[in-house]
Amino acid sequence: MESSKIVPLLKRLGLNTYNVDKKPHIEVNTEICLTCKDKPCTVSCPAGTYEALPDGRIAVHYERCLECGGALVICPFNAIKFRFPEGGISYRYG
Repeated sequence: MESSKIVPLLKRLGLNTYNVDKKPHIEVNTEICLTCKDKPCTVSCPAGTYEALPDGRIAVHYERCLECGGALVICPFNAIKFRFPEGGISYRYG
């Protein structure tokens, strides 16, 4: 692909459309996150869905999620619960 036509990941994620559910499809037990020093979810997620905050908690950017499940696998404390969005998702760059 020509470098002038490459669209950065976060811009591509912004083009996804969602049918918003009544509750989030990702639930994080932030109390457990306070005990996690390494916060591997913040570096393993390819979309940057999880962000470590200065107070030790995790911010979740739901709109960035690619539904890959990587954070579920890497979280050493099972603090992340996930279900596929009921309304679904539509990728423009699949």
